[in-house]
Amino acid sequence: MGQGKRTRVRRAGPARISGKNQVTLPAAVLRKLGLRPGDPIDITEEDGDIVIRRHRSRFDGVTGTVPGFTEAVDAEASRESWS
Repeated sequence: MGQGKRTRVRRAGPARISGKNQVTLPAAVLRKLGLRPGDPIDITEEDGDIVIRRHRSRFDGVTGTVPGFTEAVDAEASRESWS
């Protein structure tokens, strides 16, 4: 089986880094990947390139497989309930 062809969504012109070190990502790319404001991402450097990936928790795929571990836990809310 061959690998599927990679498709790239291109943006007209280069992106720029703001004075606050912020970069605006093209909306078409975010839509294609199903990313929304607030979603966690990982940013790394590989061979001189900046690489942005969807953040994968080490707990992805575990939810629902362990009794009582069915949803994300808000640690701050839980801590407040212990008082």
